[in-house]
Amino acid sequence: MFSRFTTNLKGEFSGPFLLQKGMANDIGKDKEWAKSLFLDGLTRKEIAQKTGRTEKTIGKWVTDGGWEKMRQSLLVTKDNQINALYAQLETMNEEIKTRPIIHDVPSHLLKPVKLKDAEGNEFLEWPAYNAKDYPVKIGNFPTSKEADIISKITVSINRLETETSLGEYIEVSKQLIQFVRKQDVEFAGMLTKYCDALINEQLK
Repeated sequence: MFSRFTTNLKGEFSGPFLLQKGMANDIGKDKEWAKSLFLDGLTRKEIAQKTGRTEKTIGKWVTDGGWEKMRQSLLVTKDNQINALYAQLETMNEEIKTRPIIHDVPSHLLKPVKLKDAEGNEFLEWPAYNAKDYPVKIGNFPTSKEADIISKITVSINRLETETSLGEYIEVSKQLIQFVRKQDVEFAGMLTKYCDALINEQLK
């Protein structure tokens, strides 16, 4: 009875198991390539054409691997978020600095008073007052609500400037894997698994 395995000229075994192993390696490489293309912004159809895989397969890889969330994290870069927060701070400070000052004038002075003239005819008269005689209600300084918003924006800026974002994890991982792949393809495959584990940990 013939063995299912044969040897080549170098005495190396070949057979169904090794063929399956080779196919698995090919799938792993295609999946890694597809992920890189997806994170670079290509559509599923474009990725399918480049890798030779079906759109259905690419779609399954995208869903199972959480690639969509990874790509969104890359699009929303830390610099963009920080710049947006600084712009919000600048807008708030400008509004506070340039808005008109409102004094806390008693409400009864803000309503007309009904009076009668010598002939008994009724008319309305507005009370006379000097707004500056009363404390400032809204001035060129933050209200308690505005101060709270400014504080939260400042905390967010500090956090973004000191913490590593998910997008940065992904970008650095991509560059590292691409560099290592040029030197050692097998080790790059192993490194990809660890990088994926790190990124998935950050997604939790």
